[in-house]
Amino acid sequence: MQKKWGTYPWFLEHGIDKIHPDDVDIFIKEANNCKMFECVKENSVFITLKYNERVYRVKKDLFNEVAAPRFAFGQKVKLVDESNQEVLITDIMWHYDKNEPYYLVKVDNKKKSRRYFEVDFEYE
Repeated sequence: MQKKWGTYPWFLEHGIDKIHPDDVDIFIKEANNCKMFECVKENSVFITLKYNERVYRVKKDLFNEVAAPRFAFGQKVKLVDESNQEVLITDIMWHYDKNEPYYLVKVDNKKKSRRYFEVDFEYE
């Protein structure tokens, strides 16, 4: 499972035993069933998921593998429909209906509220 991408749709009803005891508090605060995590490590009990710079150890039974995103956290890209405005990718999320990643971005250090998809960015 190492180096794969996926979602981890955990809710409190699943139980805190799904999360490593040292990671429970921060994971509860930051959990979001749409976040896309990179699986960077696996052992017999837990997998290690990375979201941007944060890592979490969780049990693998809730991990749902999805296609890897084209763009990365912290990557600068240009918007196609806004005069090639340069933005910074801050979040990578999964759109369940469209079955593809979407991105949240910052412009001039301010988060934009709109969701962006790969087609919204200029790339080669």
